[in-house]
Amino acid sequence: MFYYLSKVLYGLVAPVSLVLIAFLLYFISGVKRWIYWAFGLTLFFSNPFIAQTVMGWYEVEPYFVKPNERYDALIILGGFISNYEDDEGRIRVVYNDGNDRMLQAISLYKAGVSKKIIYTAGKDTVFGKKGISEAESGKKFLLKCGIPETDIWIETGSLNTFENAYYTKKLLAQKDKDWASKKYLLITSGFHMRRSLGCFEKQGIPVQAYSTDIRSIQSKFTIMNTLMPTYGGFELWTYLFKEWIGQVVYWFKGYI
Repeated sequence: MFYYLSKVLYGLVAPVSLVLIAFLLYFISGVKRWIYWAFGLTLFFSNPFIAQTVMGWYEVEPYFVKPNERYDALIILGGFISNYEDDEGRIRVVYNDGNDRMLQAISLYKAGVSKKIIYTAGKDTVFGKKGISEAESGKKFLLKCGIPETDIWIETGSLNTFENAYYTKKLLAQKDKDWASKKYLLITSGFHMRRSLGCFEKQGIPVQAYSTDIRSIQSKFTIMNTLMPTYGGFELWTYLFKEWIGQVVYWFKGYI
């Protein structure tokens, strides 16, 4: 129930939703201040420089693995793969812009940083999606990249970040009695890393943050980047709002 409720509540306070609410209030009440709010919020959220700057403050900076540094497993957090099914029942895997998590993990594995990959991701059921879990889809891709099946562990029950950590702990306990004394590289987006670290540390899993798909690196103080409104600004604020709300809710729930 909490999973579904969190999705609905987030939709109500997303940046685009706030702008639409301001416009709606203007059309209903006719009070001009609401139209001023609507345009003001639009200009603010669409400014890429402001969005990238704030994102840079929040993101966990990229970690550089030291020479000869090794980890017992690379933990990939899902959220970037979905399944598309046509009328004939054929399923096609679709990768979104968070797939840097997968690419970084493959690169680290090939470089010998770890000989084990753990992929934690279930199946988003908010809209009744069919098909296999994300972790199962991801495993198929890893196999195509030449990674042996014995080096891939998957967790398919999680629906959110808390469950990623909770079920990963259960998986580790089943696979390795000494799991708590090992060290793991946690791989997820930079904007998602703070909440992820909190959840995994709460579960007692010793992890090192390895941020991917950094969103703030384009921040440049130029005329175009400072004054030209873009949808990209809205997109960055959307990620930030989601994480800030998640942080607060997870803190109240005791997940972090």
